[in-house]
Amino acid sequence: MAVTIRPYLATDLETLRALIAAPEIVEQFDAFAAPGALEQKFADPHLAASCVRLAFEDERPIGFALAWLLPQAPIGWAMVRGGVLEFARRRGIATRLVEAVFAAIEAHPGAARIRDVTGAAWLPAPAAEALAKRLGARFDRAFWMMERPLEAPAPIVEWPSGIATRSFDGTMPMAKDWNDVYLESFAQHWRFVPSSLDETLELTRGPRFDPADLRLAYRGAACVGFCRLERHANRGEIAVLGTAPAARGIGLGRALLRWGVARLQAGSTQPITLIVDGANENALRLYRSEGFSVMRTRHVWVRPPRF
Repeated sequence: MAVTIRPYLATDLETLRALIAAPEIVEQFDAFAAPGALEQKFADPHLAASCVRLAFEDERPIGFALAWLLPQAPIGWAMVRGGVLEFARRRGIATRLVEAVFAAIEAHPGAARIRDVTGAAWLPAPAAEALAKRLGARFDRAFWMMERPLEAPAPIVEWPSGIATRSFDGTMPMAKDWNDVYLESFAQHWRFVPSSLDETLELTRGPRFDPADLRLAYRGAACVGFCRLERHANRGEIAVLGTAPAARGIGLGRALLRWGVARLQAGSTQPITLIVDGANENALRLYRSEGFSVMRTRHVWVRPPRF
């Protein structure tokens, strides 16, 4: 039977959703599986719909690959991830999908600034490791998913002296505060991705964005920290937590973390998780001290582009 690979179309949304929901794929893509989650992912301005590819055997969908493009980063890079149904594996389809996405990236207006192409998978993932080897990629980084015990009591939130907090109100000034403090908080992080105010506003328009799940911390008029939550099909997540350098060492990160845990825990029996760079020792110490432990490991592989 013939296998064809073609670009993703807007009418393919349910096809892609069904592929992601397959048991052998969803374990890698649980953050895409909740109702509306896929639409929220496409609201991310970095997820390049023009670079998404679908694989079909005759007319049956059997796989996909996605690409996030970050040409505006200090060192431009892209992330490619995908999945193939179990019965169609070990036939070179994943390689063909990834190569098709590479060709789409090459044709993208931002391609000239892409210096690294990365891929990632939750372990164990022997098929992904084999694909990375075939593509000439090397290990680049490890990330950990950490989880807090369900039976742990809700934490007490104590804000540092001089800190006031607010829920996101959807206004342009607060969106700018959020974008600015994100840039300041993460400028020195691995593979930092600068964001524009327009990109931040686009994220807030996604179908699963809840302004009550974003808390901003202020010291006087200056926004010095934030915590944003996400709710997946089977877990809640401390999705992004950042503090400005000038506000570190005062307990603000711990307070924001506790706010997030308490909010996710209220009225829910789902696990509370977060994902952390395995090389970020300061964050790891904080999370462990608040009862989080490592549950899963995700490896990232990298190779230079061939364009």
